[in-house]
Amino acid sequence: MLDARDDQSEQRSRAATLDEVIEELIATHTADEAEVVAARREYEERRGRVFEDEDLWERWSAAFVEWYVVERLAPGGDRPLAARSLVAGSDDDARPPREAAIRAWLTSHRSLFEVVGLDDGRVELLDLFGRGAFSVAEQRAMHGVEVGDIAELRLLGYDGDVVFGRTFIFHPRGVREAILAHARAQAVSGADRRAVIDHVAGLRVKVERYRHMAPAKVYELGVLRVQG
Repeated sequence: MLDARDDQSEQRSRAATLDEVIEELIATHTADEAEVVAARREYEERRGRVFEDEDLWERWSAAFVEWYVVERLAPGGDRPLAARSLVAGSDDDARPPREAAIRAWLTSHRSLFEVVGLDDGRVELLDLFGRGAFSVAEQRAMHGVEVGDIAELRLLGYDGDVVFGRTFIFHPRGVREAILAHARAQAVSGADRRAVIDHVAGLRVKVERYRHMAPAKVYELGVLRVQG
């Protein structure tokens, strides 16, 4: 049976492998500058533009490159760029760590989550759209994070556990009900879940612009209206 130190060591090893692989994927698949620029434009049209001197810039950029290589389908494409790095015909039962890590990134789940528990080494989450519950392994201190916080996150299933990707975009406190209104509108209208998540992300950008307005009001005014 693993003691706490062994468990922490395994978590660090998993995190290191996933970090190395995503860095490799980013380096490999961002060489086409024109395509990256086009994708960034597409990303900002869906989610709002953030400038380099703004607080959201680093988080927005990290989320962008992650989305670009593991989620986005280029015009005419049928799979994300990271899928090109998979070894054809690899045996599922003998998959090397790098191959397993690439597949973990490709099958990752991006959504809006509510923090419902913070335990030693675990973060308990509720998916606000799918209503699924997730227990995420996380040894890093989650400074400033509290139960009830809402965030756009990417989760990966890897090596028998659930871990965080690099997308960490926290929404202001007090906007939960407005976000749930988005979820209800999505359910009624049949809108794509990712489109709703991106729309809500755009409201997060607007909070930075409309500092004279309470964040909850920004989100309330931005709720998707269902026709009919």
